Amino acid sequence: MWAVIGLTVLAAAIRFSTLGLQSYRHDEAVTAGRVLLSGLSQTMHQVWAGESTPPLYYLLAWLWSHLFGVREVGLRSLSALFGTATIPVAYLVGRELIGRRAGLAVAAIVAVSPMLVWYSQDARAYALLVLLSTTAFLFFLRARRPRGRRAENRRISSEIGPSAGRGWDLGWWAVFSALALATHYFAFFPLAIEAVWLLATVRPLRRVLWAVGGVALAGAALAPIALHQAAGKNNNWIATFGMAGRLRETGISFFVGEAGLLKHALVPMALLAAAVALLLLRGGAREKRGAAVALAIGGGSILIALAFAAAGQDFVLERNLLPALIPLALVGAAGIAAPRAGWLGIGVGAALVAYLLAFCVYSDFSPALQRDDFRSVAAAIGPPHGPRAILVWEQGDEPLAFYIGAGETRVKPKQWRRTPRAVSEVDVVSGRPPPPTARSALPTSFHRVQRVTLGRMTLIRYRAARPQRLGWSRIARNFTGYPNNAVLLDRPGG
Repeated sequence: MWAVIGLTVLAAAIRFSTLGLQSYRHDEAVTAGRVLLSGLSQTMHQVWAGESTPPLYYLLAWLWSHLFGVREVGLRSLSALFGTATIPVAYLVGRELIGRRAGLAVAAIVAVSPMLVWYSQDARAYALLVLLSTTAFLFFLRARRPRGRRAENRRISSEIGPSAGRGWDLGWWAVFSALALATHYFAFFPLAIEAVWLLATVRPLRRVLWAVGGVALAGAALAPIALHQAAGKNNNWIATFGMAGRLRETGISFFVGEAGLLKHALVPMALLAAAVALLLLRGGAREKRGAAVALAIGGGSILIALAFAAAGQDFVLERNLLPALIPLALVGAAGIAAPRAGWLGIGVGAALVAYLLAFCVYSDFSPALQRDDFRSVAAAIGPPHGPRAILVWEQGDEPLAFYIGAGETRVKPKQWRRTPRAVSEVDVVSGRPPPPTARSALPTSFHRVQRVTLGRMTLIRYRAARPQRLGWSRIARNFTGYPNNAVLLDRPGG
């Protein structure tokens, strides 16, 4: 108990202490600046019209934001709470599947996982998705195991107790599965495997049918929302990136988080390989059986996502595969916790946890491993002195609009050709350093008055003596480092 409490406190310290260190990324700024800054009905409409996930997280975040605000610490604290609560659940999963030692091992890994820390500090639904899908996994494990093995009277418990207890576990599995689906559609990947497993192995079948039917009804209730959101094609950009590259990035991210590189992941990869070797060479029957179940859920989830991609519904992305992370971590935990692994297993586990913890701390002091600092860019841009346009790549428009308070405009090129905009200042924000050959595409009446380097980003400010009417091409041809750009229009007084 004290070990689990200690790991939970450690997880809370890692997650809560640096909530405000990084500025919002694009999707977080959408949550804080567009979805939540309205009444509840308007928030639900924004989810319906512009998001690609179900409404449960946004309902909770809307309530939370009215208590703690929409700035980084206040809003992200909800995800940090979900991420911290995942540690004792992970322990219970490991204990249920393999034993206490495995429970402690996986809880320690989850507590310091850079990937889970990242999304515990992210104002989106992913931390809640991990918590709910892991809790559903726990009740799946409880529903499929014999309940009478510890009872003194095995005959009575096997005839009466297991059925009643299993009914409760099936019920809770259905509840948390439905909640996970209401948080993120990609909870479907592990839940589908669990449902089939329960239908194939657990009796009486009637109870299983009720539980699976309840989850199916929840999915059916969410289907109109999912179909409407899919029509908006908000996730179509995923398939524009090569599958091999996305799988590679998923593997790296699962070890060292979203901003980590392959060189950072080599050590934990080697330590996990050692843990798996210990499982194969020194693991007992219970460790191997438990690892096989965890691998079936975690690995099977990824295979289902790949099957959807092959069928034309490509959602393979590291954050969409997050429900697979803890089951896969359990495979390594099984080797670390194997009794015959002895001190070697403890050493491998301690080294893995120490490295992941050190990497979390290292990331806090390394801007290159953090989100782009749009908060500092917005501070450097400052308030407008006249009508201005701010050019930034598409993933930067929402954060800058949030921090500047600019009227964000998703301007179409045709609109700009019809109606040029009068501006006296153009601020160009690039995500990569402009090459020496880069030249301004603005009229000669606009003079460069400032160039500031802010981490990976560069701000170049141009001003004219009086407002000039500019079309899309004169602004968008300036260098941002990315092919797709957005423009914010801003003026004194809003």
